[in-house]
Amino acid sequence: MRVRLLLTGIVLGAAVLAGGATAQAAPTPSHTGTTPIAAGHWKYDGTYSESTCYSLVASYAGPAYCTPRGGNNRYALYIWVE
Repeated sequence: MRVRLLLTGIVLGAAVLAGGATAQAAPTPSHTGTTPIAAGHWKYDGTYSESTCYSLVASYAGPAYCTPRGGNNRYALYIWVE
């Protein structure tokens, strides 16, 4: 009886592991009816004062960010272009 119970446990454990591996497999991409993702890059747009740079980021329609550049309260503006 114990051997049967042990074997049943092993078989059930293997089935759960096999089922879990199958369920977690990555889905294959479907190329029908999909649009390609446009590639883009960050473009340096200039160096400004901190307040001007953040004002430009706020007014830009897409992704943009400021990063300190050089010193003397100067910031580089980068914008995402596609």
